[in-house]
Amino acid sequence: MLVQRRELERVRRAATGGASSSRAAGSSQSDLEDRQAAAETALRAATDRATELQGQVDSVAGERDQLCIRAEAAEARVTEVTRELETLRVQGSSVDQEELARLRTDLQAQ
Repeated sequence: MLVQRRELERVRRAATGGASSSRAAGSSQSDLEDRQAAAETALRAATDRATELQGQVDSVAGERDQLCIRAEAAEARVTEVTRELETLRVQGSSVDQEELARLRTDLQAQ
């Protein structure tokens, strides 16, 4: 796309610069106009492609954002479940300790 723009600028400069002879100027002018038209066509095609690619970038960015949101939600759920498991372990440990203390008391009573 940069090459096409440079070519277009070069063609425009050459077109405004003129030619030294009228015979060469007519032929040169026609060639320059053809080259300018080709460069403008190529520029339009490149611009259309850039617009299409930008649409794809926007779409992928939206998908990425949704995946990030889902990943954050999953991480939060893992943290929540981990806390619940830890709470159950602590409660389980205290229940086991209470049961051991009761058994010791029973043994001592016998």
